[in-house]
Amino acid sequence: MAIRHPDRVNALVVLVPLAYKPDALPNSAKPLAPWAEATLMQLIGSDFLFWVGLHVARDQVIQYVLATPPRQVSSASAEERARINAMMDRILPVSARAAGLRSDSVMANHLGPSNLALVRAPTLVVGVRDDGFGTYAGAEYTASQIKGAKFIGYEQGGHIWVGHQVEVMAEIVKLLVPNEKP
Repeated sequence: MAIRHPDRVNALVVLVPLAYKPDALPNSAKPLAPWAEATLMQLIGSDFLFWVGLHVARDQVIQYVLATPPRQVSSASAEERARINAMMDRILPVSARAAGLRSDSVMANHLGPSNLALVRAPTLVVGVRDDGFGTYAGAEYTASQIKGAKFIGYEQGGHIWVGHQVEVMAEIVKLLVPNEKP
């Protein structure tokens, strides 16, 4: 949208994106083992299996579905844990999202470059190095290709930026509401 219709985009926020990176850049994470990918696809296709996972193997759901180290969630503040638990509970019915999640998985292996230099909107890109989906390198590359883009990178926090919610939301507000006085 920001490339094809720049006149319609006032600001762009890109959070832990599934984005292209040149092959010369190292991957941010190892790809899932085939058995883990197959298990994940089964899990996201069944509301019952996902519900069971939430109640029996919550750490594994955090690790593989939310692509976040479970220890970061367990050591997060009560407010942050509440945010993440609410997010997990709202994933159901996961079957309604399954086609999109599967499409993301397929697309991840076939990303090509976009002419990001055409993006004119003020842009914020957030990446987290330990995101299990390996989005950090693509996020960093994306920000480097958009003139004036602000990149915020965190070493830890996983795909759901555990421990950085307040900072990320403050940066989004700064981008969307410039010159706002506290």
